[in-house]
Amino acid sequence: MTALKRLLLLMLCLCLLGGCTLRPEDDNGFLIFRDTTALRADASEENKETDSREIRCCWLSFAELNPNRLLNEEDYLNYLNGVLQPLTRLGVTDLFVHVRPFADAIYPSDLFESSASVVKRRGDRLPFDFFGLALARASALRMRVHAWINPYRILSDARKREEIGRDTPLGKLLSDADGAAVMTTESGLWLQPASPTAQKLILDGVRELLQRYHVAGIHVDDYFYPTDAGEQDAAFYRDYAAAGGTLSLHAWRCEQVNALLRSLYRTVHAADDRLIFSVSPGGNPDADEAACCADAARWCKEPGFCDWIIPQLYYGFDNGTMPFAKTAKRWASLCSGGVRLIAGLALYKVGKEDAYAGEAGKREWIQDSGVIARQVRLIRRLGYDGFSLFSARFVNFQEKVSAKACQKLERVL
Repeated sequence: MTALKRLLLLMLCLCLLGGCTLRPEDDNGFLIFRDTTALRADASEENKETDSREIRCCWLSFAELNPNRLLNEEDYLNYLNGVLQPLTRLGVTDLFVHVRPFADAIYPSDLFESSASVVKRRGDRLPFDFFGLALARASALRMRVHAWINPYRILSDARKREEIGRDTPLGKLLSDADGAAVMTTESGLWLQPASPTAQKLILDGVRELLQRYHVAGIHVDDYFYPTDAGEQDAAFYRDYAAAGGTLSLHAWRCEQVNALLRSLYRTVHAADDRLIFSVSPGGNPDADEAACCADAARWCKEPGFCDWIIPQLYYGFDNGTMPFAKTAKRWASLCSGGVRLIAGLALYKVGKEDAYAGEAGKREWIQDSGVIARQVRLIRRLGYDGFSLFSARFVNFQEKVSAKACQKLERVL
């Protein structure tokens, strides 16, 4: 079967399942999927069932979107099938697809260049719509798809800034005389959290996604304020203080992140109030706030920041500083006010030494293939709404070590 026929078959399946519309993307000739399955009326019996059952998520990260740089649609669909099909054995309900890892795009965009995670070089022409295909295939497997973005991160190596096209919106920000919308640090190149111009680009990118795809929601993870910002935001803070602002530098930085989250939440819900805005901070709420200016404890309690919070509880039970049970209980005590709590679980650690877990915990993931299954049983007792696995490539029922962990997890689901 040709790639085009397979694509049309997927489209037909989606239409039969719940109705969809398609339109070509501007002048590029791409077909953009608008899957309406996730947006059915709340009265729908199927949506009632989805809302009441355990949420089972999985991340599909930029590193596994197209590791072999497949540029043929049929080859890519075959690859996607191999990655997504095992998730059905675990009853995965929601998939976070990494559509913008480095201020780029795996879909045709008017705002961001193509991502080097799916093509050979940043800015190369997309041979097809990678996100459209992933959305269609996952939807056909009855998964809701969320578009996952890293809002601030541009490059992990600032020396590669010449790779960014000068005529793109991002390239123009970089070439501005004062460069105020961009931070250059040891950890890379970042959009300036305090810059209204940078925030507008982030929000416009989200609007573009929501206009072109009927996703279930927008998702952001733990790359918040750069930990090595130094004096990069000094001019913005001086302007704030000169206008009468009284917050400390750290509190002011936290408020920049808070402002972005509130804007993202409003943008998502303005598109459709049934959409989900989810956030995945690091698993240590104290470190989130101190290092990344991410006040995750506040996001858990106050409305208007997020619908789902997914702390990355990437610890074993025997971790010397952040034991899983104690940490999971703390997050359960933090969450109130209608925000749904989902545990991010480290499936990727199975079979590996955990170098940062201390002497008692460093071999736990090697010696016990049932850690994830035990964690799911515990979070259920603590009242969590579900879990999310990092990441899709580790849901593997063929490879010996991963298979044991996945089989044990499957038995408790």
